[in-house]
Amino acid sequence: MKQLPVIFACSHHRKGNSDYAAALFLEGIRKAGGDAELIYLGDMDFKHCTGCLKCRTADNHRCIFARKDEAQDLYNKIMTAPFTFFTAPIYFYHLPSRLKTFIDRGQWAFEAKTGSSQLINSLPVRPAYSCLVAGRPKGEKLFEGAELSLRFFLKFFKSELHSVMTFKGIDSPQDLQNDQGKCTELIEAGNKAWKRSVKSE
Repeated sequence: MKQLPVIFACSHHRKGNSDYAAALFLEGIRKAGGDAELIYLGDMDFKHCTGCLKCRTADNHRCIFARKDEAQDLYNKIMTAPFTFFTAPIYFYHLPSRLKTFIDRGQWAFEAKTGSSQLINSLPVRPAYSCLVAGRPKGEKLFEGAELSLRFFLKFFKSELHSVMTFKGIDSPQDLQNDQGKCTELIEAGNKAWKRSVKSE
């Protein structure tokens, strides 16, 4: 069975603008004849990285919590999906805490990729896409830190962050839904992502 792309909706609450962005991207994939798995990261339960560095010497650099929560299953999806899509609100110029915790727990992948393990080094390079949504209407570096963290995190899963859609001034729950231009952009992004994936097979 072909592995589906994975969409990570990373808001802490349901039915907000970033959840709607995830739904639009999925709509674009389906319009192109594909499908994807949609994961609401805020509903997932996993522990934070404790900085113990045991992943540096563990078998396959596995985290000590790998069998104790849901994080490792999500990392496995990133490693096997043909492409991923992350959508998140911006809090204080950065990613929401649940996503940042997930990124921090990815330390084991950094150790695996920079070490001798073939678990990640043998993976093909795959694309990733993102949409970051901010309530603030302005801010020269509003998305800079968030994009850099996400890009660096995905790099160690052999996943390259391609286009990043950044929307400012999307604050109230219906703001994105009421902006037809941005809605169309997200649908087209999902459509193109699926078509690129099929073409590269």
